[in-house]
Amino acid sequence: MSFLFEKKTEHETLCEAAIKAGRTAEAVFHAAKAADFSFALARQTGGRVAERYLAVAESWLDIAERLRAQPFPSALSASPRGYSSPSALSASPRGEGVSEASAADAEFEIAEKPSVSFSDIAGMADAKAAIFDMVVHPVREPEKARALKLKPGGGVLLYGPPGTGKTMLGKAIAHEIDAPFFYASGAQIRSKWHGESEQRLSRLIQSAASRPVSVLFLDEVDGLLPRRASGSSVVDNRIVTQFLADIGGFRESANILLLLGATNKPWEIDEAVFRTGRFDEKIYIGLPDAAARLGLLRIHLSGVPLQEAFDFDAWTARLDGFTGSDIVGLVHDAKRSTLRRSIQDGGEPVITHGDLEQALATIPSSVTDRMLKQYEQFRQQRFG
Repeated sequence: MSFLFEKKTEHETLCEAAIKAGRTAEAVFHAAKAADFSFALARQTGGRVAERYLAVAESWLDIAERLRAQPFPSALSASPRGYSSPSALSASPRGEGVSEASAADAEFEIAEKPSVSFSDIAGMADAKAAIFDMVVHPVREPEKARALKLKPGGGVLLYGPPGTGKTMLGKAIAHEIDAPFFYASGAQIRSKWHGESEQRLSRLIQSAASRPVSVLFLDEVDGLLPRRASGSSVVDNRIVTQFLADIGGFRESANILLLLGATNKPWEIDEAVFRTGRFDEKIYIGLPDAAARLGLLRIHLSGVPLQEAFDFDAWTARLDGFTGSDIVGLVHDAKRSTLRRSIQDGGEPVITHGDLEQALATIPSSVTDRMLKQYEQFRQQRFG
């Protein structure tokens, strides 16, 4: 978004200069480009910020149309009457401009509180207990935590195989804490424009850190903060360095920032990210246990017509080694199979063991023994 903002500002400045110099065609071009970038910013933001960008865009289009209709012949020392810059329209209702900080808020802050709670997540009792001890209790009761010399907030990295519910846990944490929730993935932060990636990351961290209490969730941390080596790209090195500088600079703040990260490949993250003051706590989110698998089946088959004496326990055992997303996908595939069968034979749509068997034949577990061994080796080598 910073690129769009900078280009908008650049064309606004060039348009105003062309108007003062009496260069009509040039002024029309830059007015139209300023409108284009304002519209682009409106599409990437929301709420009042988007409305302001739309107003700016429409004003620049109006200026371009009037310039085409009534070109001025000579250079002028000031903007001609009727051709003043629409920059005043970019002010917020409080009289402030659409700053890059507010633009970062609009892009990365989740407007609605996440609806996912810990009760919606089946099983994972050990992970939930660790999260409450490390994260939720200190933030909910900051004075008690400080009395014990425990600083509320800090960094927690959730790592493990894909599809095990790491992102859902992050949203559940934000729900429990009831604080502004900022979310970004590595793909959202990274940009093809020079210097843009680290600027976006810095604005995101500073925006979250400016709140009295906030949750910042970084998804796909391995893609955002990769291990630096002699062959690393300059961009990777700059992003990691920027992250370390911004997070390190927050340590003495009175505000409470809970930094959450999720990754499927913790071994690809830069070593410095694990040090004190960054992701201090690491929680492994493994495959769902029996209670979690049973809970997932009951949640996603709740209220659905099932064959008589449907054996939840048997399917709980059968799905040992499957991730949560595997199980959800299998149930949805069985539902589609049931619908197709009921349409073909004109019967009632009732899920049977056969429907699940058919789905199981086409949806194997997405996690292999080799992958699980890799996580275990990482845990032993990195965290003892």
